Amino acid sequence: MKILSIRMEPVRCSQAAAEILIHIELSGPAAECEVRGRAVGPRCATISTVEVVYPFTVAKLSDNALSLRCVIPEPNLWSREAPFGYATSFEVRVNGTLTDSRGGSIALGPAKH
Repeated sequence: MKILSIRMEPVRCSQAAAEILIHIELSGPAAECEVRGRAVGPRCATISTVEVVYPFTVAKLSDNALSLRCVIPEPNLWSREAPFGYATSFEVRVNGTLTDSRGGSIALGPAKH
């Protein structure tokens, strides 16, 4: 089973919490595999941070797709002065065997006033 596409949808983003949905399209039935995901951060090249792992949980399952949800409490928001980001990773397993994995990153936008 392979990942065909990954699309991020920010649901809400404030200094209190960020909620993200990740929509994953698969090459076969989503019910026949296990998809795991996580975000790790915050990371910033110029600022020392303590990184935390935030797991994604299954929010919706359909034929060849699923949505994963992650909530990051008190996120470090991206700005030019402090370009914080979070590393993401996703893996697909069929009967316990890893069949595909992807990595990436997300930056959470500044709070709107």
